[in-house]
Amino acid sequence: MRRTKRSVVAAAPRPRSSRVGWVRKNVVMDQKKLDAARRTLGVETETEAIDLALDFVAFRRELAGGIAAVRRSGGVEDIFESRRKG
Repeated sequence: MRRTKRSVVAAAPRPRSSRVGWVRKNVVMDQKKLDAARRTLGVETETEAIDLALDFVAFRRELAGGIAAVRRSGGVEDIFESRRKG
């Protein structure tokens, strides 16, 4: 609480994030890239743009792993293999 000459004013409680596992980070980055990502992803805030971009990176890794697993199982034919050999 802070005291003023006229009355006692309660300090506003700090808002707590409802997102479990979220942390605050300070980063230096290219503003033009961040603006382009925000527009391309169709989100309003820079935080949303960064979060969605990181989701896409994680999904890409999962997708590549899934495709590699299907290839190992023999479920996908490499159509470019004959072109590389010839």
